[in-house]
Amino acid sequence: MAGLLNALPIGAASAFMGACWQFLARFNHRHATVLKHLHEAFPEKDAAWIEKTTSLHWNNLGRTFAEGLCIAKLLKESDRIELQSHMLIDQLAQGQKGAVFVSLHMGNWELLAIPALQNGLSMAAIYQRASNPLVDSYIRQVRQPLYPGGLHSKRTTSVNGLINWVRDGDTVCMMGDLRQSNGIEVPFFSYMAPSTPFPALIAEKLDVPLIAACCRRTGGCHFAIQAVEIPTGEGDTLDERVATATARIHQQFETWIKETPEQWMWGHRRR
Repeated sequence: MAGLLNALPIGAASAFMGACWQFLARFNHRHATVLKHLHEAFPEKDAAWIEKTTSLHWNNLGRTFAEGLCIAKLLKESDRIELQSHMLIDQLAQGQKGAVFVSLHMGNWELLAIPALQNGLSMAAIYQRASNPLVDSYIRQVRQPLYPGGLHSKRTTSVNGLINWVRDGDTVCMMGDLRQSNGIEVPFFSYMAPSTPFPALIAEKLDVPLIAACCRRTGGCHFAIQAVEIPTGEGDTLDERVATATARIHQQFETWIKETPEQWMWGHRRR
């Protein structure tokens, strides 16, 4: 599949796989889950809106799958990616501190590291290891050029390892929008959702910037990346400060999702 997609122009590969996923997804068991979650998040919307948003959601995921296998091409065509937060990224690159980036599965989240790399940030990434070791090896190979600090599996990376990396002045990025059964409960779309405290924990312990980032698809194979600093340091104890910052991360996530709901990954349980 990677060979086929890389033989096509990146725009054609993205459109082809988006159309395939959009057609085939109705036969996937997660299709009903997406419909259910959209209805719960947007109870005021009618059935036609839910169906249309679900269909567009699958198109976006299909495109993201194709683009993830063609990252080398996107690195060469960086004009497809617009960074809307130049000032913040410049400040982080020129600063002496490390930073913690946390993002959500929106647009094409695989591309978030490209502007950071081009602007001099040395990033390490935390990722979910694939169960198939051959697939995992291929994923690491494709993504490795984006992360000078390396790709670190959740299974093998400790909080202390992340803390040491950031303490040395480098940047770590991770996804923060999926359910974590042993996480902390924060408000998300009118219910409490168990969420990872790690991004806020590292930022609070080391007093470094905590940055929420998202990548939106602006049309076809073109994107806009936005980064927002999340306020930290509020609360009498570390646990209180982490809980407050984590809630603010999810408040920002919810704002972005409501703006472009078809671009978020709705197929996963969040509570």
